[in-house]
Amino acid sequence: MCRYVLQVKNPEKQAEVLATYGVRSDSAAHMAADFDAVRAMRPGLGKAVMHVIIAFPAEEKGKVTDKMITNIVRDYLKEMEISSANTQWAAVRHTDKDHPHVHLLVNRVDLDGQTVSDSFCRSRSVDAAKKLEKAYGLVIADQVGQKQAREIGPTPAQIKAITPKEKQSADWSRARQRIGSALLPCKGVQGSFAELGEVLRPQGIGVELTQRKGGSRLGVVFVLDGQRVKGKQLGTEFTADKLQEGFDQVQVARRQEQQKAADQKAADQKAADQKAADQKAADQKAADQKAADQKAADLKAAADAYSLAKLGESYGQVRAKAQQHTKEQHRTPSRDLGIGD
Repeated sequence: MCRYVLQVKNPEKQAEVLATYGVRSDSAAHMAADFDAVRAMRPGLGKAVMHVIIAFPAEEKGKVTDKMITNIVRDYLKEMEISSANTQWAAVRHTDKDHPHVHLLVNRVDLDGQTVSDSFCRSRSVDAAKKLEKAYGLVIADQVGQKQAREIGPTPAQIKAITPKEKQSADWSRARQRIGSALLPCKGVQGSFAELGEVLRPQGIGVELTQRKGGSRLGVVFVLDGQRVKGKQLGTEFTADKLQEGFDQVQVARRQEQQKAADQKAADQKAADQKAADQKAADQKAADQKAADQKAADLKAAADAYSLAKLGESYGQVRAKAQQHTKEQHRTPSRDLGIGD
């Protein structure tokens, strides 16, 4: 992948490295080695690199500068809840197509050794792209798709159709084809018919659920340009039951991801609580030691003061005795010897 994005085999295509974080870009070997060095913290992770192509319509070629694309890449990572300052990534622009596009490689192991989630990557990526289109005043991809569909013109079957029945059949076939193309990227992404409807609505496709008399779900019908196409007419994988099975799997995966996130949060909180408790114990130990040291210092000061007082008392007694002795010497009368003595 590193060799491909750097166009090692096709240097004439002039792959341009716009920005990287945590990896070298002077060679594919160095870039791969840097990715692998961090990936080694999660050796059991199967798909270790996320590869995303961020592309723009050809008419925006003069608008999207390298600086803008780099900013969009950083904002895209943020929308995908990937830290651009704690995860290795590389953005490389290719010039082999008329439309501007950049290849983004992201390590799925961040610099703390945590796994970067790729759950629901497709749907989250679509949501991120829509936000960035609005934020940067770019062409709206959904509108481009609808415009292109209108500009394609009638299909050969529609051109050949003469009778109302033939026209109806040709229109229905075209609607069926467009609906099928719109549904393919949605497989395994949405978690309900309501979510699927939200994704298809910008493309002019409606989703209707049919019911039995008792109220239970009977089937699903997709509506486009007045044409109604049943799910089973698109293929067994698009029947209501099969779609519901997919929704259930997505919901299970979401719950697992949520539980995983909750468990991680609980583990992080437990670790934080333990760290706080350890710090509190260390602070208490330090405080106790300080108190003990102060008590010892106070006792020493008291002992020194007592010793000094006793020394002063002894000195006073000695001095008093000396003074008393001196006084007694002065009071003793002197004897003068006479001639007859």
